[in-house]
Amino acid sequence: MQKPATTIDLTPTWGEVGNILRRLIQGGETKAIEHMDSELARAFAACEALQAIQKDLPDDLREKACAVMDAEMTKQGYNPNPNAKTKGKESHE
Repeated sequence: MQKPATTIDLTPTWGEVGNILRRLIQGGETKAIEHMDSELARAFAACEALQAIQKDLPDDLREKACAVMDAEMTKQGYNPNPNAKTKGKESHE
């Protein structure tokens, strides 16, 4: 009997994409960056969308979003602010 195939998801997170982009920019790889225009636009649009709704999210979802943000910032070499007390409730108007 044949076992079902196992797949592994190797899709990079947005933090990992950020690292790739930073390295491409630092290396002067403008052609590669030009091909990533839609990914850049999507990343920044997603940031704006989250900011628009974050203060209205229930506490559990807001805390989850903050945890993901901290993890992705850490992947990019930035230490999240451990003293933040707003948990995403700050207003970005």
